[in-house]
Amino acid sequence: MAVKKTSKKSVKKSPKVMKKTEASKNIKSVKPAKVTKPAKISTVSSVKAVFQSAEKTVKKLNFGKFFSDAIYMLCNPVKYFTEIKADGNYETAIIKVLMYGLLTAGIKILFNIANITLIGTISALILMPIYAIFIVFGLAGIMLFFSYLAKGEMNFETSMKAVASCIFMYPLAYVAYHVAFSYYILFFFSLMIDLYIVFLIYTATTYCLKGEKGIANVIFSIFTLFIIAIHFSNSGAMYVATKNPKVGFKHHFAKIQKAQKDITPIINIE
Repeated sequence: MAVKKTSKKSVKKSPKVMKKTEASKNIKSVKPAKVTKPAKISTVSSVKAVFQSAEKTVKKLNFGKFFSDAIYMLCNPVKYFTEIKADGNYETAIIKVLMYGLLTAGIKILFNIANITLIGTISALILMPIYAIFIVFGLAGIMLFFSYLAKGEMNFETSMKAVASCIFMYPLAYVAYHVAFSYYILFFFSLMIDLYIVFLIYTATTYCLKGEKGIANVIFSIFTLFIIAIHFSNSGAMYVATKNPKVGFKHHFAKIQKAQKDITPIINIE
């Protein structure tokens, strides 16, 4: 009986041992996969690719269409803003902004051609497009805030494209401010241009971002009154003067001289 028990135990243990040995063989037979190192992308090739893609997009663009779009928006802003759609194409809008920034830089150089230096020319060609980009993104954020208040869409791409379409006002405003030979003409241009920009933002908010007109009318009426109040306030005089420092400085310097003459008493010594 004892011999039979031992034989049963040996029969039970043998398959377990076989399984272990087979598993160990399988583990040894499996070779570790070779880890492929990622290919190193050279910075030169990546920069070239960026410039090539930018060059292709510039070639595809019709720069004459930018000016025709500006005239079309001036004549029919409501229809123009309703046609703006979010399609993920930021490149056209950014190139438009940079182009108008370069145009403003060229106008600045022409206005100051007698006194401008090489460093001033280079800085104008670099800084004016950058200023245009900052203006567009800043106004796009403000328009999104107004759209939020008016219960409209919160789409940054649509907002940015709408503001980028209004950037043609950048060179026009620069010309208007520097053509003004009197402070009062400068004041008039500043007020009219700021109010027109408010009108464009209102139109884009209601028709492009689909804000409620009733709420938008209240919001932009308050904002319009705020713009008018700034222009007629004492601090607003400095705001207007910064748009043409030469004219603004002459006006304020003349006012200071006149005030000093009125205050200074006349003393007669006999």
